[in-house]
Amino acid sequence: MMAHNLECYALVEPSDMPAHNADTHKPVEIEPVEIDDVWRQQWSVVPLSAEELQAVAAAKARSEQEARDAARVRVTKRQALLALFDLKGIKEDAILAAIDAIPDHDARYRALVDWRAESIENDSQTVLQLADALGISADLPGLFAYAKTL
Repeated sequence: MMAHNLECYALVEPSDMPAHNADTHKPVEIEPVEIDDVWRQQWSVVPLSAEELQAVAAAKARSEQEARDAARVRVTKRQALLALFDLKGIKEDAILAAIDAIPDHDARYRALVDWRAESIENDSQTVLQLADALGISADLPGLFAYAKTL
């Protein structure tokens, strides 16, 4: 039978990880310290490496994009036009006039192409720009919610 030498082992009392900003630092376990005849776990907070910082930034960007995607509402052009008319009395000619009023030729063309698409998204640059021009930016959530019911 083999003898076990356990004298070099000691129970270590766990301790909470220290507060830290997980975007820039991480806790690393260091050698325990004996306090009042009890070995206690110890931590050090160290900066993240360049690779870890990149991974944190990438994860944050993915999370933000997923949140934007989850909040995006897409409706058909028909739904959008009916919602604008039913709730705001706005007809398509007012939208086309707002597009025609865009001073930059390239921006005006892009807005027209976006408007001619089959669907409209609540967070598109064109929708936000047109809503601002028509004075209905604050009403967008309600308009899109109503449009989804049509």
